[in-house]
Amino acid sequence: MEKNQGDKRKSLFGDLDRSMSNADYERAIKVCNRLLHITPDDELAFRCKIICCIHLDRVSEAITFMDKNPKLTGKLGFEKAYCYYRLQDMEKSKEVLDGCEDSVRKRELMTQILYRMELYDESYTSCKELIRVANDDYDEERQTNLAAINASLIATGAENRLENVQQATTHELTYNNACAFIAEKRYVDAIKLLKEAETKAAESLKEDGMTEEEIAEDTAIMVIQSGYCRQMLGREKEAMALYSKVLKSKPPEVDLVAVASNNILCINRDQNIFDSKKRVKAIRADGADVKLTRAQRRDMHINQCLFYLLTGQADLCKETCALTASKFPETEHEIFLINTALIVKTDGIEAAKLFVAPTVGKKEEMQLRINLCFVQQLLRDGNRKDAISILETVAKKSYKPGVVGALVTLYQQDGRVNDAATALKLAVDFHRKGGGNKKRLNVLWRQAASLMIQQGDLAEAVKSLEELQKSSPDDITTLAQLIVAYSQYDIAKAHKLSSQLPAVPPPEDLDLASLESPNWLSSVKMIKKSTKPDSVPATPQISAIAVNITEPKKKKKKPKCKSKLPKTFDPERKPDSERWLPKYERTGYRPKKQRRGKDKDVGKGTQGADSVTSAIYDMSAKMSQKKPEPEPSPSTSKASSRPGKKSKKK
Repeated sequence: MEKNQGDKRKSLFGDLDRSMSNADYERAIKVCNRLLHITPDDELAFRCKIICCIHLDRVSEAITFMDKNPKLTGKLGFEKAYCYYRLQDMEKSKEVLDGCEDSVRKRELMTQILYRMELYDESYTSCKELIRVANDDYDEERQTNLAAINASLIATGAENRLENVQQATTHELTYNNACAFIAEKRYVDAIKLLKEAETKAAESLKEDGMTEEEIAEDTAIMVIQSGYCRQMLGREKEAMALYSKVLKSKPPEVDLVAVASNNILCINRDQNIFDSKKRVKAIRADGADVKLTRAQRRDMHINQCLFYLLTGQADLCKETCALTASKFPETEHEIFLINTALIVKTDGIEAAKLFVAPTVGKKEEMQLRINLCFVQQLLRDGNRKDAISILETVAKKSYKPGVVGALVTLYQQDGRVNDAATALKLAVDFHRKGGGNKKRLNVLWRQAASLMIQQGDLAEAVKSLEELQKSSPDDITTLAQLIVAYSQYDIAKAHKLSSQLPAVPPPEDLDLASLESPNWLSSVKMIKKSTKPDSVPATPQISAIAVNITEPKKKKKKPKCKSKLPKTFDPERKPDSERWLPKYERTGYRPKKQRRGKDKDVGKGTQGADSVTSAIYDMSAKMSQKKPEPEPSPSTSKASSRPGKKSKKK
């Protein structure tokens, strides 16, 4: 009996080997089940069954088998960690993997887990160590992963850790280098690399025998990133075209659709609401946020809140704000501002002030943003007076250049130029006494100088410009403005300062003899006439200009004769607007009616009528017996012509 079981197991293992070699994993699972039925403690059969489930994407089923058979799972720690990784449970996967013995594949999976947990520093260190230790044919793939981790590090504010970024052989590595450029906000360079990556991907995938649709699916992520770069550069129409191109192809990756839809939502803002609703639905689809980073998910939630706010969907806005605050506590300020703006929009500013009163007093930065929100709403309602009073209160606390600039602009619109100048002086004094930021002082001095020049107060403008020149003595623009201001009331000072301007070298093709020639203007005119628009003008020679060139005499134009008006011309009477049209095209034209003859045939009745019936209805015989009547006048003929037309129509 045991011999028969041994032969049967041997036969089943041979069948299992053939099924695994042919990638027939369904059959392999059935063989494993038969083996486990014969010998339930067979670790090899159990391990083959787990691997087959992983190949068939039945990861949950594999974990269930391992939980039911803990005795056989002792050596399958890596496989169990990988299953949890596939189920996006990174914490559990890392916990299981920590208990496994050290190996290359353990470090490989650990690098991926740390990356997905957004622990980029640890992931980078693990990947570098893996590249140093490993000795196989997968070094290129690991370099690609290292570039991806580096791009994510730069996005979080870290410095670039890789050199020779542009040197890449594969389209994956080129794409990751482009992502690093995007993180550094070098969007123009990123667009070039993304185009290069798309070209490389199309060529390599075409060599592998993929169809155009499959190539479009693989390169969709590069097109979306290229669209994002254009959107950041302000080229929103180009970005929208790229996003629409990807969405029309219906990519299977839900996360790509979510990213493209989110970017389109930002471009639409409060316009094209019907399209934006579809985009929000795509963002909220199941599984859309699996491969997205936490920052991407957070931004998408905030964008949904803003969309509901702008479109006036108060209930949805409150619900989404509450959900966002619970998932992402770091969005406290943004959610508070959105809720405040919603109350301002629905209940008014007074209700919003009561809402923000408990929170605003504790945080100055929050108070500034709330006040600016109130100012924006007041300006939308046309209440400039209250907006100015709020800005005055805010400006006195910190005199930030943006707040001061907004206040000065509103003063100028109200015609309160003196108040605008006073606000700038107070801001300059505040930052000068407090030893404020040099950049802020430069901005305020330049604003003050331009305002004083507009008012005509050149002395005060000169003071601001002199302070600006002291802080940045190499600024030629400030020096030029100072010279222009001095030239209005102190010419000697202006001449003295003009000596500090850098010398302008003369052009290489300057001809002094042509400038000193008395008839240089006429020669220039002749040269302009002789040169064609697309030809390159040459430098005039001295011999040609030394000759007296007389200007050609212009032909006198004969004066045109004045048009003679008719004797009956009346200037007060308007001319007929239809005077140039033929008579038959004018509005009042009535054609003459043709006169009907007496001897015309009269209808003899309907078609198919017999002679007896036609004789009864034959009016010509009866009319001939009556006395002849006189010919009708024009008025009667006009009236009688209408029934004749109607009968013809019948």
